[in-house]
Amino acid sequence: MAMSYTDYMKLLILGAAGRTGALLVNQALAAGHTVTGFVRGSDGTTIEIPGITTIVGDARNVADLEKALKGQDAVISTLGSSKPGDRVIAASTKSLITAAKSQGVKRVIMMSSFLATQNFQPNPIVKFALRLMGSIVADINSGEGQLRGSDLDYTIVYATRLTNEPLNPHYRIVSETEKVGTTDSISRADVAEFLLKQLSDITHVRKSVLITDN
Repeated sequence: MAMSYTDYMKLLILGAAGRTGALLVNQALAAGHTVTGFVRGSDGTTIEIPGITTIVGDARNVADLEKALKGQDAVISTLGSSKPGDRVIAASTKSLITAAKSQGVKRVIMMSSFLATQNFQPNPIVKFALRLMGSIVADINSGEGQLRGSDLDYTIVYATRLTNEPLNPHYRIVSETEKVGTTDSISRADVAEFLLKQLSDITHVRKSVLITDN
């Protein structure tokens, strides 16, 4: 049975310095959560994000994640795979599962792409482009397969094409039978809000959900 969750949490955000992650940080702070941001850095880089505790590390490294997850109630990941062959999602998800278990964190919310859903129906031109992106989609599927096989209270949130439009309260959940394509989109602000709502909403625990604006 899924756990129940409170409205205010100690929250770890993976990818806190990214375009969606930064919006999520701001929304989480405004909602009253205590936020730790996990950001990527190298050579001892120090990254400061106002209002939160910032930890620089490698999301593929179990020890780095264990340090960041200590004392947290939940984690939201906005990590993305940026180039073919990097396998960052598969590697970071494997490490996240291990670290979350060791630190007693059950609630994991993961942002993902509609490219990895059964709802995605590409046109012929996009199909050709996807052949070049096949390893990225495979990486996403591998990571999410690991998460589904874990005993964590996960929610996978798929989003259509991301935009930088302002928050739109009319974004919606896509039905299982509805097809979406590259003309469908959703703002990063909307995705951030939906991710945050999952902290206290158990509707989609151990499930995946696809959201879009149009």
